Amino acid sequence: MKIKTIFTTVAVITFLQLLPLLLSLINPDFKAMLMLDIFGDSPSADALKFFDNFAMVLGTLILGLIFLLIGSMSFKDEAILRRLCFLYSVVWGFFCIPDLVSFITNDGMAAPLPVVIMGIFSYGLLLYGSKKGTV
Repeated sequence: MKIKTIFTTVAVITFLQLLPLLLSLINPDFKAMLMLDIFGDSPSADALKFFDNFAMVLGTLILGLIFLLIGSMSFKDEAILRRLCFLYSVVWGFFCIPDLVSFITNDGMAAPLPVVIMGIFSYGLLLYGSKKGTV
């Protein structure tokens, strides 16, 4: 599989994973729905502030990583692209580990199952690209 195809696929999947968080920044009803699972029916003002800050920081960080993936497609050397694939797989692996552990332990803090699956799939694609990806 071509590494640039992997980068594009992972960028799209990651954006889909990020979409609920971004929607919560602009839609109060959507934010309330996301917060209901963790904070209950009536979250405190501090919880609302914490969630807004969390969504902004994590959202901008992940958008930055998506742009790094897109920018990495300008490289032509296979060895460099494979190395980048490996480095990105490490980052995406650390992003999906907390959700996977929370899902397995059923502690109530896990992301929805489709988000967990998309994270593992992205990690696997990047790891595959680092071993067998082509230009």
